[in-house]
Amino acid sequence: MAGQAQAKKGSERLGTYLRKLRAGYGYSLRRVEERARAEGGEIDNSQLSRYEKGICYPSFDKLRILASVFNVSIQSFSDIVDLESLEELKPAASDPDLLIEDGIASIKAGDNGLAFATFERALELLLESPKSARQQELIARARINQSNALTRLGKLSLAEQELRNALRTAEQLSPSVRAGALLALASIHADQGDNILAEMEAERSYQLARAESLEIQAAKSLHTMGRVLFDQGQYARAIERFREASRAYASCGEEHEAISTRISVGLSYVNMGKSREGIRMLRASLVEARAGSHRRLVARTWSNLGEAYYRQNDHKHARACFRESDALAVYNNEKQPDILFVNTYYEWKMACGQDNPTRERIAFGRLKVLRSNLERRFTEVEAFDDFVERGRRDA
Repeated sequence: MAGQAQAKKGSERLGTYLRKLRAGYGYSLRRVEERARAEGGEIDNSQLSRYEKGICYPSFDKLRILASVFNVSIQSFSDIVDLESLEELKPAASDPDLLIEDGIASIKAGDNGLAFATFERALELLLESPKSARQQELIARARINQSNALTRLGKLSLAEQELRNALRTAEQLSPSVRAGALLALASIHADQGDNILAEMEAERSYQLARAESLEIQAAKSLHTMGRVLFDQGQYARAIERFREASRAYASCGEEHEAISTRISVGLSYVNMGKSREGIRMLRASLVEARAGSHRRLVARTWSNLGEAYYRQNDHKHARACFRESDALAVYNNEKQPDILFVNTYYEWKMACGQDNPTRERIAFGRLKVLRSNLERRFTEVEAFDDFVERGRRDA
């Protein structure tokens, strides 16, 4: 009984992750102990063994040292532990091809937790099998889609690691899979605010897709290029790319992505000061997203409409839109932190402008909680971070 009680103090998932990191570097337990000492810390090999077995959980200082030893972020360790709650969603199916398709369907439905668990199950099965050329291709596909699910869950560091793993065998992979990995990497770097790198990777993906006549990959590359231009405030050029992508998606039958680009066009018009045209397009996209049962797209469109009304100083309609978005941004106990953050940010701004200290404090507190779980960077996140930093300096 004592051994069982002790086992509950750690994290089996974190232990497995640490073991994989160590194996990836080819380190023995003793070698990690030496590297930890070189980083100015102390982790003896018996301690690390207990961490890897899930017997006990490392302190923050130990995690900081391990992050330096393995060149990963401390956030990665926290994210790994968070994912334990999704273990129960893992399907029992044993066909990796079907699991990958099911996972993609879950992403489109906005059920990112189930998607993650499904791709993880596919990877477990694939990594147990002999590594034929087809297996390598499927493993890379599963990793790329897994990174997509992790990105949607707000776990960018882990998503990037999955992509790096997929690209290790790039020369053995088909052009389609290579283009997909590059594109997913571009998306993550855009989320992290590195638009130069994101633009380069999206362009490489586009050129590869065009050379191989990969229409869907080319469309997705154009979509990402549009997003980078949007983030840079080049809205007119972004609209051109989004529309190119929308036409390409439509010709491939990719309804979900085509709607997503049209939502982006609507928000671009709003940011250009053409609110009436932007709202018209967003409302049309909302109808399409609802008809297709695309829950995340519906939540995102309501959020964008709320922002459009906020810019028109129509706070009544803005709040109504944000409420609709909030209700959809939590699904099966899974939150869409980026959407919720945007909604709360504008609620906070409205409360500040109306001199409503109670509502302002509530919104600010919620923003702090959401920010702690959000790696993605965008305009509202940067504005909030700047506000918090100024407050620290003034204090």
